[in-house]
Amino acid sequence: MTNARLSLDEAQAFLAANPTVQWIDAFVFDMNGIPRGKRIRRSDLLGVAKSGLMMPSSVFIMDPLGNCVEETGRLWETGDPDQRCHLLSKTLVPIPLGDHTRAQAVMVVDGKDELDPRTVLANQVERITRGGQTPVAAVELEFYVTRRTTNGAFKLHTPEGVADDPQRPLTFGFEDMDALSPFIDDIFHVCETQGIPVDGVMQESGPGQFEINLKHRPDAVAAALDGLLLKRAVKAAAHAHQLDATFMAKPHHDWAGSGMHVHLCLVDRSGDNLFAGDPISPLFRHALGGLRETMADFMAVWAQSANAYRRYVPKAYVSIAAHWGFNNRTVALRVPYANGASTRVEHRVAGADANPYLVIASMLAGISHGLAHEIDPGPAVEHHSETIEAPPLPTAWVNSLDLFQSSEIVRGAFGAPFQDVFSRLKHAERNNFERIVTPLDHLWYAQSA
Repeated sequence: MTNARLSLDEAQAFLAANPTVQWIDAFVFDMNGIPRGKRIRRSDLLGVAKSGLMMPSSVFIMDPLGNCVEETGRLWETGDPDQRCHLLSKTLVPIPLGDHTRAQAVMVVDGKDELDPRTVLANQVERITRGGQTPVAAVELEFYVTRRTTNGAFKLHTPEGVADDPQRPLTFGFEDMDALSPFIDDIFHVCETQGIPVDGVMQESGPGQFEINLKHRPDAVAAALDGLLLKRAVKAAAHAHQLDATFMAKPHHDWAGSGMHVHLCLVDRSGDNLFAGDPISPLFRHALGGLRETMADFMAVWAQSANAYRRYVPKAYVSIAAHWGFNNRTVALRVPYANGASTRVEHRVAGADANPYLVIASMLAGISHGLAHEIDPGPAVEHHSETIEAPPLPTAWVNSLDLFQSSEIVRGAFGAPFQDVFSRLKHAERNNFERIVTPLDHLWYAQSA
């Protein structure tokens, strides 16, 4: 990982190569994985490249609506001071859509901020590389595409040409991709222009639902950033075609949920896969043991919203217990059909709305725990995992937050300040969400009360 500053030469070369660009979005990612930042003019780019931008420290403690959460204890008590950020080298890229007047760049905080999810992941990578092991990772993301509404409100209406029938799943088909091919073409155009290593796209089982896979990187921080930037690319391409894209974990109760699957292995200093074996190495078994034993501790990361917990239902390829197995999509930790350099774990628990920085950091924390204590994962699950007992995952939000808040594993991995602030942030979000009276309250209870 590098936090190298964008150089003046790099900024000048960008301006020369992109004469139509007039605005640059500069952003960090908050605890939710939402980009927060400023839009600067073309004429200001060189000054920002030289001196950076000031951002309030509260940028990391915002809820999904953009409110600074005072329950974190990091707002009024601190005076909400500014901190200097710089543009990250190699992230200044055009957004090649529409009139080609916009670009973007990722910012990072000068030094390290204990509440920055990027820092949390960087610390985990540093911890595991001290032992001579380098994590290689890739993110897969599922999402839904919908028609845009005239008033900007989100509605789950499938686009023209897409079958609105969840009873007629078209998984691995091509009909929806054909209907939306200009939109998909633009996703790949944006990604290729911006250096996001897209691999393939597939049609998922929900109406207008797709999955895009990213290629592996021997830099876990860069792999997580790929996932975050892919979301932005998908949304930008959707808007260019008068569509919306959502990475909600469960946008419809009767339709398939959207997940984030992370593929990960460890390699040694020579680049050899430390998970490879016959069929897997003892080190890989210990890594799986640690991932199993710590999975519940990090459930608040895998499922970071009220909606995310609606995804954990039976027979939905979403495990609600810490199972592992070979080539088995019903388990939480799947070892795909591969060997040698391709040997890896596929972590299948997180919702698509989760923050990839924190998801991969949690995985590395679990792996480090397993390696340090040589934890055995037990036997691999064959066939349907829901028929086999395993450590259950907390599938109620309040329970997962309480466990995250009290976990020694989380505290040791993420640090007490992050653990405390994230817990307070999410408990405040949960309290606000649960106090809202919805139309469903009226439908179910108004006449019976």
